[in-house]
Amino acid sequence: MRFLLDEMFPAQAAQELRDEFGHDAIHVSEVGLAGVADAEVSSTARAEKRAVVTENVADFAVESDVVMVCILKRNLPTGGAQAHALAAVLDRWATDNPRPYIGQHWPT
Repeated sequence: MRFLLDEMFPAQAAQELRDEFGHDAIHVSEVGLAGVADAEVSSTARAEKRAVVTENVADFAVESDVVMVCILKRNLPTGGAQAHALAAVLDRWATDNPRPYIGQHWPT
C-alpha cells in the first residue's frame, strides 16, 4: 500500500510504516508538502496513487477521486506511542483492503 500522511500525524509513523511494515509511505513534511493547501496534497496523492491519511475529513470532502483513510487522533495514544499505533492501524487496514475503493475509509 502507498500512503501519504497528512501533517497532523507524526512523520515517524511514515518511517515505521516503511521500516516495520514494508509499506511505501511518506509524510507531507518529507516531500515539501507541509503547510500547503489540501488540494495540493490530494493532487500529489492522486498522481502517485497514494492513499491520503488525514483527520481533516471536511477539508478533503471535495476530493472525490482519492482514497482517503480517515483517522481521528483522539483514538490514538498521545506522545511517543502515537506513531507506532497509527502505523499498526494503517497496516491492518491495508491488509484488510488490498484494493481499496476511492473515497473515505474509517479504520477501527
